[in-house]
Amino acid sequence: MEENKKILFVVNKTKTNAEVIAKRLAELAQANSIDYEICDEFPVPENVFKNKDICCVIGGDGTILSCVPPIVKNNLPVFGINLGKLGFLATYTEKITDEEFLTLVNGQRRILERALLETVYEGKRYIALNDLVLKDVRLDGISKFSITADNEFIATYTGDGLIFSTATGSTAYNLSAGGPIIHPKGRVFAMTPICPHTLSNRSLIFDYGAQIKIECVSGESALISDGKKVATLTQGSKVEISMLSNTLKFVRMRGHSHFAILRNKLGWADDPRKKDR
Repeated sequence: MEENKKILFVVNKTKTNAEVIAKRLAELAQANSIDYEICDEFPVPENVFKNKDICCVIGGDGTILSCVPPIVKNNLPVFGINLGKLGFLATYTEKITDEEFLTLVNGQRRILERALLETVYEGKRYIALNDLVLKDVRLDGISKFSITADNEFIATYTGDGLIFSTATGSTAYNLSAGGPIIHPKGRVFAMTPICPHTLSNRSLIFDYGAQIKIECVSGESALISDGKKVATLTQGSKVEISMLSNTLKFVRMRGHSHFAILRNKLGWADDPRKKDR
């Protein structure tokens, strides 16, 4: 059996019962000779992720997304207790049992690797688990972007912006904008226009090795990484986007089903094979 020496609990104390759940799970860890540290600061200090073996995020998908860079930097597997709304990333609930928790930390679990996107702008690098978005900051504004892939010109896109989405983020903003759902094992990422002026401008799928270059031809757009604005683009600004070789590792129970989560979270029809006949 694999044994983890120390677990980090990242607690979003603005969520109801988050601190109560953290206390219960911390006591369970201690009773099973697992060291722990609880952090309820926000933003979460990067140094708390050092010298840990696993991370349990108690909050929701947004709390997990806020921790992605240091989690990836320290190569920590992570799982989440969802106290938010959808819970695509934080897949466990506050009703998680003692057995389930200990299995996730030390037992016969699964490690699912999720792809990441990286953007480079003015020498700074930003990592995204869900998506990188270029979106016009003005209520009545329109932005125009020139796009190339592997130095081959694709087109100039005019509209409210662009979404570059991983498979993980394909069920988020990308889906709302009419983009495709991508299976997590797919080594691809999507570019989906937001309200394009040319109706034939639809989503494009790029393979994992594609190097995307974007030039802001006109307009003023925010560069947003996993929901956080990191820069403002103006005419002449250039951005590069590619898929990282690193991945983020999610811990799941054996028997975890991606499609079961989609059926549950997106309200799809139940599996008729499981109904009594």
